[in-house]
Amino acid sequence: MRIFIGIRLDDGVIEAIEKFLKPFKKANTPVRWVKPENTHITLKFIGEVSTEKYSQIEKALTDNRFNIGAFPVTLEGCGKFGRGGSLNIFWIGIAANSSLEQLYEKIEGTLAKLGIKKEDRPFKAHITVGRNKKNFNFKSLFKLIDENKDRQIVEFPVTHFQLFKSQLTPEGPIYTILKEISLA
Repeated sequence: MRIFIGIRLDDGVIEAIEKFLKPFKKANTPVRWVKPENTHITLKFIGEVSTEKYSQIEKALTDNRFNIGAFPVTLEGCGKFGRGGSLNIFWIGIAANSSLEQLYEKIEGTLAKLGIKKEDRPFKAHITVGRNKKNFNFKSLFKLIDENKDRQIVEFPVTHFQLFKSQLTPEGPIYTILKEISLA
C-alpha cells in the first residue's frame, strides 16, 4: 500500500484555492491541475509499505501525543518548482508557521524510530496544485505568479492531520483517509 501523511483541507479552503487559481487555469498552458478533492498539505510522503509496516506506522502516530493544539495556517502566494523557464510543479505557499514545522519534526522523529528515513531537503510547506512534464513557454503564467506571489488566499485552523492511502490510476490518484490524528 502507498501512503503519506498530510492535512486534509475543508470545502471552504478548497473553494478559496479554486477562486485563486481561476486566472492561472485560463492561461492556456499544459499544466495538469490537481483535482480539488485531492488538494491537501503533504507533511511526509512514505511510499509503498507492507500491511505490517502500515500497522506499525498507524500505532506509532496514534500512540504519540502530538499535543501541539489547534493552530492557524495561512495560504499565501504561489510559485513553481523547475529550473529557469521550466515548470514541473505549480504550488500555493504557506506562510511561515512554527506550529506546522513542529508538527513536521515530531512526525519525522516518530517515523525515524520505525526506520523510515528522514527527508534530506528542508521542509517547504506548500500545496501542489498543478504538474507539468512538457516544454512550453510559460511566460504568461510566470507573470501571473509574480503578480500573486505575496497574495493572501485564506487562513484556516488545523486541528488534525491524516494518514492517507494513495492509489494511482490512469485517471489520476485516489486519496483515502485511513486514520485521523488529533493535535489536542
